[in-house]
Amino acid sequence: MTALGRARELAALVDEFAPPAWRRDPAWWALLAAAAVAEPRGRRGPAPYLISDATPDADTYMAAIVAPLRDPSAWVAWAVAAAHAAVDAVARLDGTLPDQPLAVAIARVDGHAVVRPLAQPRRVGFAIGDRVLSGLLDRRGPAYDGDLARALARSLAGEPSQLVADGPPPQVVIALGDDATAWLRHGHRRAWRDGGGPWLGVARAGELLAVSTCHLVVDGYGHALLTEAIADAAVPAALHVPVVAALPPLVAVRGGALDVAWAAAPACGAIAGAYALGRVLHRRGDPRALRSPPLQLPVAPGARDDDTRRGRRVRPALLSVRFPDSRPEPLAVFATRARAAIAREAAGAGLATRLLTGLTGVPMPLALKRRALAAGPSRLLRGPEQHLAGDACLSLLRHTGAAPLVAVSAPPPQIPRSRGSAVVTIIHAATGSLTTVATTGPWSARALLDDWHAELARVATLPR
Repeated sequence: MTALGRARELAALVDEFAPPAWRRDPAWWALLAAAAVAEPRGRRGPAPYLISDATPDADTYMAAIVAPLRDPSAWVAWAVAAAHAAVDAVARLDGTLPDQPLAVAIARVDGHAVVRPLAQPRRVGFAIGDRVLSGLLDRRGPAYDGDLARALARSLAGEPSQLVADGPPPQVVIALGDDATAWLRHGHRRAWRDGGGPWLGVARAGELLAVSTCHLVVDGYGHALLTEAIADAAVPAALHVPVVAALPPLVAVRGGALDVAWAAAPACGAIAGAYALGRVLHRRGDPRALRSPPLQLPVAPGARDDDTRRGRRVRPALLSVRFPDSRPEPLAVFATRARAAIAREAAGAGLATRLLTGLTGVPMPLALKRRALAAGPSRLLRGPEQHLAGDACLSLLRHTGAAPLVAVSAPPPQIPRSRGSAVVTIIHAATGSLTTVATTGPWSARALLDDWHAELARVATLPR
């Protein structure tokens, strides 16, 4: 097929979700033309990951709801056990998630982030106040690390110990003491130096046991498996050592603060959830518009019967709810269009996948490609970037664990920066479902969560 034919195909895919006025935007045509020309080159070899450049905006966390810890002795024992659980989970999952090596640290080379093999596996960091002290875990397991727990207790008391403040970056950072919920997703950055460090952090905030990650390394499915393994860590009796010092307040890890709310989720599928969210976005945007603002629905590539599909990097299907005659289209009509968009992305033929493939083939530095995607909309490409990012993202994960998790990701930046946007994440587990909403701009996470749940209840009563 010629570049012109590919451009026409891409334009037809944009028509599926973007308002008709997009066709009058030269930036859209420039983007489609570049993608159409470069797409064959982008398909020739393995593609670098473009969605993240390890910036704080792409940090995420998942959290289990647990009982708070009682005293410094319990904190020390838990920290050592959690470090073992994190390192063991990484070792167990490494190599099982396509294109997501886990036994790595992040470094910055030639202006962009890269992953490098760990310089010293099983080195872990403990965040204490404004310090991060590192030590090595015993390979035999947490029951043999009483000496490490005692060293951690001595460090809390300001006494010399085997823990050190220098050396290679730790594999994971465990925070001692309740963290601020606003910064939970950046916890792994406490041990970063010179633009790099660990991609995995563990912290607690009241009833939350949170596992933070850098999106450059792992996607949501792997993140959920790690979180479950760390939350389920048993604490051997050998780790309960006397601690005579109080826990100092943790220093906040600054990044973009999010408004976050969560609640038990009603049973729903991804398409019904996206339809309800599109109706909410339409009310919050321009109620006179013929379409809702675009929204993203992440899709795992591959066939439905492919056992490895859930572990793959997702690609967003781009959707909007149409409002002919100022009334929402029927759910069945939206569902037909949504299923087609989902099938295209799963098969590698959707708009998002093809644009990423085209960008891969453009002969420009990797740092610039990532900046075009991760730095937020620019004035030059405002239209395409705003439509592709959407006003919201709805992510649904069927988790293999017993309990659902709180899951927080940052919405993409908008123009103007004060404009509201949201990520809605639903995690279904054996014992129930949980919806988490994270918002930026003027939107209240709790209000959006309540609006979406109410709209979902109305959608549930619609004829099928």
